[in-house]
Order: sequence, then C-alpha cells, then structure tokens
Amino acid sequence: MKFLNEQGQEITLKRAENLPGYEVTLSEDVVIDSAVNNPFFKGINILQLPKKLKGFRENSDLKTLFAPQVLNVGLKIILDEDECAIFEPVEELVLNQRLILVNRIFGTNQIVRPMFINFGLRNVKLRSKTVIGTVLIQKNNIEL
Repeated sequence: MKFLNEQGQEITLKRAENLPGYEVTLSEDVVIDSAVNNPFFKGINILQLPKKLKGFRENSDLKTLFAPQVLNVGLKIILDEDECAIFEPVEELVLNQRLILVNRIFGTNQIVRPMFINFGLRNVKLRSKTVIGTVLIQKNNIEL
C-alpha cells in the first residue's frame, strides 16, 4: 500500500491517534450546504405550500436537495490486490455538524473523494488541512 498526491508523487500520511489508520485532511476550503438553504425553501409561506408542491417530482431544486457533496482530499491509494481502504469520518462531523457519509470503501488506484450530505440546519465550513477522517486499510485473509 502507498499513498499518492494529485500529482502522482508518493506521500506519507500521519498515523491516526484513535484508530489504526491514517489521518485524511482536506486539500481546499469547502462549504457543505444545508438542505434548508435549498432554493425550494426560499421565501416559502405555509399558504403557498400546495401551489409549490404542484410538479413536486419535476422541481429541479428538489432533485438536488440531498445530493452529496464531494470533498477533495488530494489522495490516491495504491493497494495490494487483497486490500481495500475504508474511510471513517471524524466524530465531530457526524455528531455535531450532522454530516452523513455516503461512500466509505475505496479500492486500489482510486482517488479518495469522501461524499457527505448535510442534514443540519446550518452550512458547514471546513478549512484546508482540517482532519476529516481516518483511512483504514483492510487486508482480506480469506482463502478461496
């Protein structure tokens, strides 16, 4: 197993403190929008709700309501054929920020791009170099 950056250069990740894996940090600032900031809810009045709900399934704003947002961590993983990488988000993002991870498992030669949905009431702002999770390397010991 080895880790590469976006330019294909081998890099070393810091060992995680609380899990047997490696820390994953953001490579750029990001804002994960809250679902309540969707344009569908702007200026909505309870009396207008029946009118707004007409064409509910075709509403372009609602189609993106719970679309996951991809976070760029600038990391590519090269694994042995019997390994996979499991991404585990930090507890702060899940419990306090109300972010839900959509994809968790990455294979060899994949770029690690965690995707989150914000179920909180506020936008979540994350700065570059913020630790967002831990990548664990799972080795398959099963003989076929």
